[in-house]
Amino acid sequence: MAKPKGQKENRSQLYGERLPELAPTERLADIWRQIGYARDGMAGVVPFDWTELAAFSKLTECDLAPVEAECLMDMSRGYANMIVDTNPLSIAPMDRADD
Repeated sequence: MAKPKGQKENRSQLYGERLPELAPTERLADIWRQIGYARDGMAGVVPFDWTELAAFSKLTECDLAPVEAECLMDMSRGYANMIVDTNPLSIAPMDRADD
Protein backbone atom coordinates (compact mmCIF):
# COMPACT_ATOMS: atom_id res chain seq x y z
CA MET A 1 0.00 0.00 0.00
CA ALA A 2 1.09 3.54 -0.69
CA LYS A 3 2.30 5.70 2.17
CA PRO A 4 1.80 9.47 2.25
CA LYS A 5 5.07 11.40 2.42
CA GLY A 6 6.46 11.50 5.92
CA GLN A 7 3.98 8.91 7.25
CA LYS A 8 4.90 5.57 8.76
CA GLU A 9 1.45 4.09 8.21
CA ASN A 10 -0.03 3.39 4.81
CA ARG A 11 -3.35 4.90 3.74
CA SER A 12 -5.27 1.77 4.67
CA GLN A 13 -3.94 1.95 8.23
CA LEU A 14 -4.65 5.68 8.43
CA TYR A 15 -8.15 5.72 6.95
CA GLY A 16 -9.34 2.14 7.13
CA GLU A 17 -11.23 0.33 4.40
CA ARG A 18 -14.09 2.81 4.15
CA LEU A 19 -15.17 4.10 0.78
CA PRO A 20 -14.87 7.80 0.06
CA GLU A 21 -17.97 9.94 -0.21
CA LEU A 22 -18.93 10.53 -3.83
CA ALA A 23 -19.21 14.07 -5.11
CA PRO A 24 -22.69 14.94 -6.42
CA THR A 25 -21.52 14.67 -10.02
CA GLU A 26 -20.01 11.22 -9.40
CA ARG A 27 -23.48 10.00 -8.41
CA LEU A 28 -24.70 10.59 -11.96
CA ALA A 29 -21.79 8.66 -13.45
CA ASP A 30 -22.54 5.75 -11.12
CA ILE A 31 -26.25 5.77 -12.01
CA TRP A 32 -25.37 5.97 -15.72
CA ARG A 33 -23.17 2.88 -15.41
CA GLN A 34 -25.95 1.02 -13.59
CA ILE A 35 -28.68 1.83 -16.09
CA GLY A 36 -26.39 1.34 -19.09
CA TYR A 37 -24.92 4.01 -21.31
CA ALA A 38 -27.40 3.33 -24.10
CA ARG A 39 -29.31 0.35 -25.48
CA ASP A 40 -29.32 -1.71 -28.63
CA GLY A 41 -32.01 -0.80 -31.10
CA MET A 42 -32.90 -2.07 -34.55
CA ALA A 43 -30.68 0.62 -36.10
CA GLY A 44 -27.75 0.06 -33.71
CA VAL A 45 -27.00 1.86 -30.47
CA VAL A 46 -29.76 4.23 -29.36
CA PRO A 47 -30.11 6.30 -26.18
CA PHE A 48 -32.41 5.00 -23.49
CA ASP A 49 -35.77 6.71 -23.24
CA TRP A 50 -37.71 8.39 -20.46
CA THR A 51 -39.75 5.30 -19.60
CA GLU A 52 -36.58 3.26 -19.03
CA LEU A 53 -35.17 5.98 -16.82
CA ALA A 54 -38.43 6.22 -14.86
CA ALA A 55 -38.58 2.44 -14.42
CA PHE A 56 -34.96 2.32 -13.26
CA SER A 57 -35.57 5.14 -10.79
CA LYS A 58 -38.69 3.47 -9.40
CA LEU A 59 -37.26 -0.04 -9.13
CA THR A 60 -33.98 1.04 -7.53
CA GLU A 61 -35.68 3.68 -5.36
CA CYS A 62 -33.19 6.19 -6.72
CA ASP A 63 -34.77 9.60 -6.26
CA LEU A 64 -33.63 11.61 -9.28
CA ALA A 65 -34.07 15.34 -9.44
CA PRO A 66 -35.47 16.59 -12.77
CA VAL A 67 -32.14 18.16 -13.69
CA GLU A 68 -30.36 14.84 -12.98
CA ALA A 69 -32.81 12.96 -15.19
CA GLU A 70 -32.28 15.46 -18.01
CA CYS A 71 -28.52 15.17 -17.59
CA LEU A 72 -28.67 11.35 -17.78
CA MET A 73 -30.76 11.59 -20.94
CA ASP A 74 -28.24 14.00 -22.49
CA MET A 75 -25.37 11.70 -21.51
CA SER A 76 -27.08 8.73 -23.14
CA ARG A 77 -27.85 10.71 -26.30
CA GLY A 78 -24.26 11.93 -26.53
CA TYR A 79 -22.88 8.43 -26.04
CA ALA A 80 -25.19 6.91 -28.68
CA ASN A 81 -24.36 9.70 -31.15
CA MET A 82 -20.64 9.18 -30.57
CA ILE A 83 -20.93 5.43 -31.24
CA VAL A 84 -22.78 5.81 -34.55
CA ASP A 85 -20.78 8.84 -35.77
CA THR A 86 -18.75 7.98 -38.88
CA ASN A 87 -17.22 11.40 -39.50
CA PRO A 88 -13.42 10.80 -39.49
CA LEU A 89 -12.77 14.28 -38.09
CA SER A 90 -14.80 13.51 -34.97
CA ILE A 91 -12.53 10.57 -34.07
CA ALA A 92 -9.52 11.37 -31.89
CA PRO A 93 -6.24 11.06 -33.86
CA MET A 94 -4.93 8.26 -31.64
CA ASP A 95 -8.11 6.24 -32.26
CA ARG A 96 -8.08 6.60 -36.06
CA ALA A 97 -7.21 3.60 -38.19
CA ASP A 98 -3.96 3.95 -40.11
CA ASP A 99 -5.07 3.48 -43.72
